[in-house]
Formats: sequence, C-alpha cells, structure tokens
Amino acid sequence: MSASLSFACLPNTIPTSPSLSNPNNPQPKSIAISRPRLHVNRAQLSTVIHPVQESKADRWLHEIELSVRDYEIDQFGVVNNAVYANYCQHARHEMMRECSSADPNVISGSGYSLATTELSFKFIAALRGGDRFLVKNRIPGWSKTRLFIVQSIVKLPNKEPILEARATTVWLDKNYRPMRIPPEMLAEISELCYPRSN
Repeated sequence: MSASLSFACLPNTIPTSPSLSNPNNPQPKSIAISRPRLHVNRAQLSTVIHPVQESKADRWLHEIELSVRDYEIDQFGVVNNAVYANYCQHARHEMMRECSSADPNVISGSGYSLATTELSFKFIAALRGGDRFLVKNRIPGWSKTRLFIVQSIVKLPNKEPILEARATTVWLDKNYRPMRIPPEMLAEISELCYPRSN
C-alpha cells in the first residue's frame, strides 16, 4: 500500500485571534506577512573591482611545500579537517611576506590588522601522516577593502588534488574596523597580478 502526501498552498496571511480583531466585526482578520526580501549590498554587486585578466586567472602566484605532522592526524588516520585552515592561513601569510611588503607581523606591529572574513573549503581527498604537499595561492581580484584569494592543496609527488579553498581578507584599522587597502599595497598586488612584460 502506498501513501501519498499533498500540500496545500497557504496564503501569505495568518488569522489573528478574535481578541485582537475589532469587537464590532466578528469575522477574524488576517495579518499580512511580508516575504523575506533579498537585500543586495551594492558593494557586493561590484565586489571584484579589479579582476585579474582572464588569460592570467589560473596563474598561481605563490606556492609553499609543507608536510603532515603526526599530531595533525585524527582518529581515522587522516589530517583533521580543521587543520587545513592552518595550512591555508600559513600559505597566505607566506605569500604576502614573500611577494609584497604586507608582512602580517609588520602590519600587526603598526597597529593594523588583517582578518579573514570568509573561508570556504572543498575537500577532494585526504592527506595522511608523512605526506608532502603544496599549497598554491592566486589572487583573482580585490576591492577597496578586501583581497580575494584562491588556494589549492595538491599532494606530492604526483600533484593529486586534495583541497580547494577560497578566502576573503580584509584590512582593519586600529579600532578593528574595515579600512581601504593602502595604495602602496594595491600597487604591489597589481604588479603581482599584472606583471609588466619587459
């Protein structure tokens, strides 16, 4: 015997209790419910103000080789999923340290901060104890206050894909409020992403 379910479409109103309605009108009234509206932030519509040219969109700007340590393994014999955030953060900081003047330690010493506001992972395969791997970084674009970074982890020696990540980094002032990326840093990012041909 098979059972089927049917759902009736409900109106966008909810009947009010008789005590809330007009005592002179015995019919129950309804209160209109507003549907949730999608609030679009204009800044989000033009988030990537300076996108990298399409021909260079897949160019990795920096990579660092790391290896799995014993204490990073969980009870299932693989790298715990939380550890990948550490790998990616270390690689982002090394990229900024080696490819620009935005050394996170220097920035924090000056009273400013870098903060990751968004971080997403797509897990493809797992790393195990002793595995060597590369964390690769590229910058697909930036806005006035944010830097967008795409990362990839591949296992060595065959470069098997392990993880894909996307991060958004924001500059914070001394009161921990978002600020514009310093112009000299934007110039370095632009040069890094659009190298001048000699």
